[in-house]
Amino acid sequence: MKKRTLFVLLLVVALGLVVWVGCSTKAAVEEEGVSVQDITAKWEKSGHADAASEAFTHWNESDPAEIPPTCAKCHSTDGARDYFGADGSTVGKVDVAAQINDPVSCTACHSSAAAAMTTVALPSGTTLADTGSSTTCMTCHSGMGSGPDVAKKAAGLPDDEVIADSTMMGAHYFAAAAVHAGADGNSGFQYDGKSYVGTFEHSDTVNTCVECHDPHSTHLQTPPEGQATICSSCHAGVNSYADYKTVSMSKVDYDGDGTVEPIYDEIEGMRALLIKALGGYSAAVTGQMFGFNPEAYPYAYIDTNADGTIGEDEAAFPNQFKGFTPRMLKAAYNLMFVTKEPGAYVHNAKYALQLMYDSIEDLAAKSGVTTAGLTRP
Repeated sequence: MKKRTLFVLLLVVALGLVVWVGCSTKAAVEEEGVSVQDITAKWEKSGHADAASEAFTHWNESDPAEIPPTCAKCHSTDGARDYFGADGSTVGKVDVAAQINDPVSCTACHSSAAAAMTTVALPSGTTLADTGSSTTCMTCHSGMGSGPDVAKKAAGLPDDEVIADSTMMGAHYFAAAAVHAGADGNSGFQYDGKSYVGTFEHSDTVNTCVECHDPHSTHLQTPPEGQATICSSCHAGVNSYADYKTVSMSKVDYDGDGTVEPIYDEIEGMRALLIKALGGYSAAVTGQMFGFNPEAYPYAYIDTNADGTIGEDEAAFPNQFKGFTPRMLKAAYNLMFVTKEPGAYVHNAKYALQLMYDSIEDLAAKSGVTTAGLTRP
């Protein structure tokens, strides 16, 4: 057989394989009642596809303009493939920087290498086993900081001694998996002598990431016929996204304001008390009042007029609060841990409340804010 003929034959076979794989994949998807076109449309409207967002453009002005290995795992498709070993590299680590403007697309999660990984290594040093089809979600939504990191920073130092040029520590953003795991993940700062709830067990059909969330749109799964939302069969009156925050998990006034509220509001009430406690403690111990603005990086500022809020003039980088004590680092980390996971009220409300209650209690002697009237789950 002539070389040219052999080459053409091999090319035809290769093209046939590509078509077969593509068609079989498409057929497999459509067997589940969802077409590739529908999945693509969902993905295109998701945050994972938003190439213009800060999550994917943060490094555009860097020199060199690339995403460093520590960030690439979750902020680029190439980085995710590198981490899962889909590019032939070592599994569980990112070896090289990734290109910019590379949002999370299909091949980040859909590979034999990603499917083979069924454990999640958290920044706390804890590994969550048997995470199944939620592994890829949890890998990135587990944060980049942990309670043990805070403990290491504070180790051997007097609780109320100011650490020069110290800044607030946090778990990064949207650490849903870390919050959901509770004490099983050891990601919040857990005070010695206290017990904490473990993984939040909701209901048999809504316990994992992909049981609740459509992995392509990231919104909640389409509800079964007859339900307004996936939550409405158990939670009456929950007919839309706006109603999720109205769900109450018990008849307990956790934040001590005299009113039993939906769990979202109980968490917000406890969070406001923790911010107040940090402000009172810092003013008494460091001589500067801590203020918090979760919308303006780096979030911790000096409350120059001591009014309990951070105005636009105060939310400036030169006014950053940089005089934390070990006691403050622990409480402020828990504040960030809960604040920067906006779904904490769904993913593990009791864990969030326990962390904040214990933080307020630890600050109480010098903050002017006590746990009197509060309830710890």
